[in-house]
Parts: sequence; C-alpha cells; structure tokens
Amino acid sequence: MRHMLEQFGPALKLPWTKLEAPELTDELIDKVVEGCEFQAAGRPVSELDRRRDAFLVELLDLTQKYWPEAEGLEGRI
Repeated sequence: MRHMLEQFGPALKLPWTKLEAPELTDELIDKVVEGCEFQAAGRPVSELDRRRDAFLVELLDLTQKYWPEAEGLEGRI
C-alpha cells in the first residue's frame, strides 16, 4: 500500500477534483498503511486476493440468482 500511494498518489488527485482532496502527507500515508496492515491481520496479499476473488464469484452468483431477468422480468432493475 505504501508503494502504491507513493507511486500513484499524486495521480489519484485528478478524480477527486470535485471533492476536497487531502494532501498526501507522510502522516496520511502512515495512517492508510497502518489501517491496511491492521485489516490484513498479517495475511499475505495472495490470501487476500483469494478471499477477494471468492467474494466476487459469490457476488456474481447472487446477482444472477436475484437479478430481475432470473425472475423473467427482462429490462427491469
């Protein structure tokens, strides 16, 4: 996360032009990194990737199951 923020952080400001973008200070980077490390709980990125992918597959399955087309209601949300 630290590397990503340091590398892409300045470019991330562009999409936020309609919002007040925080300055990407060392303090903010530290807080974001600490939060990500806390949430990761020591798990490697490969495990987090697997969990994310499993979630997305399950979400797609649920979408197909409960989407209006599954009930014969084409074109409706």
